[in-house]
Amino acid sequence: MRAALDRIAGFDAKRVDAVFAAAILIELELESWLAHGVSDSDRILTAVAAVLFASPIAVRRRWPAGALVFCSAVAVIQELLGGNLGVSNGVLLAPVVLAYSAGAWLDPRRGLGPVALGYTLFGGFVLLSDTNLSSFGEIATDLLFACLLFAAPWSLGRLVRERGDRAAAFGELAVQAAAEQRERERAAIAQERVRIGGELQDIIAHSVSAMVIQAGGARRLLRSDPERARDSILTVEQTGREALADMRRLLGMLRKDDDPRALAPQPGLDQLAALLDSVREAGLACELRSEGEPIDLTPGIDLVGYRVIEEALACAARHRCRGAVVGVRYRPDWLELEIRGEGSIPDLDEDLRGMSERVGLYDGGLETVAAGGDAFALQARLPLGAAVAT
Repeated sequence: MRAALDRIAGFDAKRVDAVFAAAILIELELESWLAHGVSDSDRILTAVAAVLFASPIAVRRRWPAGALVFCSAVAVIQELLGGNLGVSNGVLLAPVVLAYSAGAWLDPRRGLGPVALGYTLFGGFVLLSDTNLSSFGEIATDLLFACLLFAAPWSLGRLVRERGDRAAAFGELAVQAAAEQRERERAAIAQERVRIGGELQDIIAHSVSAMVIQAGGARRLLRSDPERARDSILTVEQTGREALADMRRLLGMLRKDDDPRALAPQPGLDQLAALLDSVREAGLACELRSEGEPIDLTPGIDLVGYRVIEEALACAARHRCRGAVVGVRYRPDWLELEIRGEGSIPDLDEDLRGMSERVGLYDGGLETVAAGGDAFALQARLPLGAAVAT
C-alpha cells in the first residue's frame, strides 16, 4: 500500500488534473448525447457547455478561484439557454473538486469570495434544473444541498492546507534545530581540539627535552660506558618516534576537519586491501594482483604508490566504470603499478596530471596506455633507490 501511494505521489499533478477533467467530460458528453427527450439543438448546446464546464479542472492548481467561478457560471448560463447538464450525475463532481481546490490553495480572505460567488451561481443552476419545485421548502432544500456541496469540500481543503502549513513549519523548525545542533557540535569539537592541541604541544616539548638530555648523556658516556650510551641512544630513538607520531596526529587534526582518517598514520601499499574494500562498497568491482617479493619501501614511495592507485580508482568510480584490476609488481630496482578497468575515462590524463607531477618528484613516471575497446589502463614506475628487501 505504501509503495502504491508513493507511486501515485510521483505522478505529474497537471497531467492527473487533465486526465480527471477528460474523464468528467466524457461522462457529461455521453449523458448529453444519450439522454431521451432532448432536441438536437439542445444536445449540441449541452455538449459544448460540457467542454467549458469540465475544462477548468485541468487548470485548477493555477487558477483555483477563476476555475470555480467559471465552472459555476457555465452551468447556470447553459441552463438559461436551454442546456441539459442537469441530467448528468457527473455535473456535481466538478464543483466539489474545484471547491476543495479553492480551500486547499487559497488563503481564507482570497478564497471565501470566489466560493460564495460560485455557490450563488451554482445554486441558481440547481434551482433552474429542478423542474419539480413547488414549495419554499423544496427551494430551501436545493439551496442547502448546493451549500453543502461547496462548504464541505472547501472545509476539507482548508484542513489539508492547515495541516500542510503546520507540517512545513515543523519541518523548518527541525532543519533549524539540526543546524543549531551541528553548530554546537562544531563549536564543542573546535574547543576540544584547541585543548588537545595545547596538551600535545606540551607532550612534544617534553619529549624533545628528554631527547636532548638523553643525547647529551649518551655523548658523555660514549668512551667511558659504551653500553649505557647505546641504551641512551635507543631511548632517544624511541622517544623521537613517539614524538613524531604525536606531531603527525596534531598536524592531521588541524589540517582536516571532516576526514575521519585525519588522525591515522599516512597510508601505504599494505593498506590496499582496505582501500579496495571501500571502493567495492561504492559499487566498483576491484581485484588486486601482486607479483614479486614485497620489500620495505621508503615512506615517500610507499605513500605515493598508494595515492596513485587511490586516485585511479576514484576516477573509475566517478565515471561509473564496471570494474578494475590493480597490479603491483616488485622489481629489484623499480616498483611498477598498473591499473586496468572496464569502461572509458575520457580525460584520464587531465584527471591524473597532479598525481603525475607527484610521481615525477620521485624520478618516476605515470602514463596512460592503450587498452582497446571500452577500457582504460595506466602504468606507474617508481625507482626504489635504497629500499631494502625484507
